[in-house]
Amino acid sequence: MTTQTNSALDVQLHVLSALILRDIRTRFGRTMWGYAIAVGWPSAHVCVLFTLMSIRHVPAPLGDSLILFVATGAVPFVTFTYAARKVMEATPSAKPLMSFPQVKYLDIILARACVEIASSCMSAGVVFLIMAALGIDVVPPDTFRAVLGFLTALMFGISTGVLCANISTFFPPFTMGFALFTILLYGMSGVFFTPDGMPPVIYNAMLYNPMTNIIMGFRSAFYSGYGADASLFYSFSFSITFLLLGLALARFVTQRL
Repeated sequence: MTTQTNSALDVQLHVLSALILRDIRTRFGRTMWGYAIAVGWPSAHVCVLFTLMSIRHVPAPLGDSLILFVATGAVPFVTFTYAARKVMEATPSAKPLMSFPQVKYLDIILARACVEIASSCMSAGVVFLIMAALGIDVVPPDTFRAVLGFLTALMFGISTGVLCANISTFFPPFTMGFALFTILLYGMSGVFFTPDGMPPVIYNAMLYNPMTNIIMGFRSAFYSGYGADASLFYSFSFSITFLLLGLALARFVTQRL
């Protein structure tokens, strides 16, 4: 019995490894430059947003560094967006592989999630390394909360992607709808402004948005006394709910289509 279990686990690990390698080579090519470009996109996002705010002479709403303020909003949001979108897009591109009996629907999702975890961590690292090279103090007073906020954004993105991947499988137009929704979410989550500066009615409504809590929670690690109302646990509970719904759909609905 133990031998059979170990054998099945070995097969599953080999399948997962093969899917991860295939995903990397298909999306980024066989050279390091393709992966470097993908990792560098979030850095470009921060640079563009910083440039636009600088041109408009927008002062930093918190602290003295505008680029640090921009990065503390853009990094968690871009992490969520990329993880959700890429995980959601995993199954259409790898659907022919499910003709092999060893490859299951969840294997494809898990492989893509592993790639996105690595890519997101490297992307965030590149952003903060660039800022450190520019002489900006990027070490947060509360390192634990910064890491927790980033991981919550990553978890929320992956779990949203898992749920949306199932929905888009039997309703393909959902992919376009989700892309439009993320554009709206970008302006409603406090990426380039502080939500607590809004009128109380709007601010209280924004706190129902999981991404607002994630961005405020991540940003609070860099600005002492900020973001007392943010709840990372609230956003994490959404992540767990979306993940469980996505796994249930995959197990009982999507895999049987």
